[in-house]
Amino acid sequence: MLTPVSISTALDAARATLASVGGVLDVVILAACAAVLVVAAVPQLRVHLKTSLWVLLGVLSVGELVLVWFHARLWQICQLVDPITGQASGSFAVPLWIESEKLYVWALLVAVIAVGIRRHASELRPFLAVLAVALAAGAVLFGHPFTEPLPDFFALYESYLSAWGSGDTIMGYQVFQRAESSRLYFYNTWYMWVHPPLLFVSYGAFVASFVATLLMIVRRRSSYEETAYRWARFGYIPLTLGMVVGMPWAIIAWSGEAWWWTGKVNMSLMMWVLYTAYLHSRLYLRRRGMWRVVAALAVLSFLALVLTYVTTYVVPGAHSVA
Repeated sequence: MLTPVSISTALDAARATLASVGGVLDVVILAACAAVLVVAAVPQLRVHLKTSLWVLLGVLSVGELVLVWFHARLWQICQLVDPITGQASGSFAVPLWIESEKLYVWALLVAVIAVGIRRHASELRPFLAVLAVALAAGAVLFGHPFTEPLPDFFALYESYLSAWGSGDTIMGYQVFQRAESSRLYFYNTWYMWVHPPLLFVSYGAFVASFVATLLMIVRRRSSYEETAYRWARFGYIPLTLGMVVGMPWAIIAWSGEAWWWTGKVNMSLMMWVLYTAYLHSRLYLRRRGMWRVVAALAVLSFLALVLTYVTTYVVPGAHSVA
C-alpha cells in the first residue's frame, strides 16, 4: 500500500544512489573538462583534441544514462494519491532537460557537434571544445544535476507528501490538486517532451554557427561564412518547430494570463526574427559590403539567444523561473 512514509523512503534511497554515483561523475567530468582545455590550449596537442572530446562526450553520456535511470525511478516512485478517495491518479514523467539538467543537456549536444563537425574542423573544434567545457563545468558546479537534482520538482512533491501525511484532508486535497495540475499540464504533457529538445538542438547548431561567424569576421574568408550559414540553417528548422508546437500548449497552460507580453516569450520571438533576417539577408550577399550586414545579424542573433536563456532566470513572467 502506498503511504507518504514508504514513498519518501524509496525517494530518499534513489536520491542517495544518484548522489553517490554522481559525486564520482562530477569529479570525472571536471577532470575530462580540464584535459580538453589543456589539449585545446596547446597547439602541439591539438592533434589529440578529437580524442579528448570523445572522452568528455563518453563521460557526459554515462552521466545522462544515470539521469535516465533516476527519472525512471521517479516514474515508479512519485505517484499522486487522492487523500479523500485513496485512489492513485498517476506518476510523474519528469523530462530530462528541465531545472538543474538544462546546461547538462546543452553541454552534451555541443560536445556531439564538436566531435562530429567536419567542415573547418581544425579551426572550429577548439572553440566548440571550450564552449562544451564551459557548459559541462557550469552544469556540474552550478546546476548540480546529480547531487541536488530537480529542486523545484522535489519542493512540489515533498510539500504534497507532507500535506498527505499530516492527516488534514482539506489541506491535503488542496495540495494534491496543485500537484496534479503540474503533473498533467507541465511534467507529463507531450509539449515538455518535444518543445525543449527541439530548442536545445537549435541552440547547439547556433553555437557552431556563431563560432564560424567569428572566424569569418577575423579572417575575412567566405568559406567560414558558408559554414556559419549551414549550421544556422540547420538550427533554424528545430527552432521554428519548437516555437510552433509550444504555442498551443501556452494558450492552454496560461489561459487568462497575458503570457505573450512576458520577457522570455518576447526575447524568443526577437531571436527567431533576427535569425530569419540573417538567413534572408544572404540572398543579397553578393552586394558590396553586404557581408558586414550578414555578420552583424549573425552576432546579434546569437546575443539574442544568450539573452533568451538568461531571461528565464532574471525576468519574472509566465515562462520564467525568476
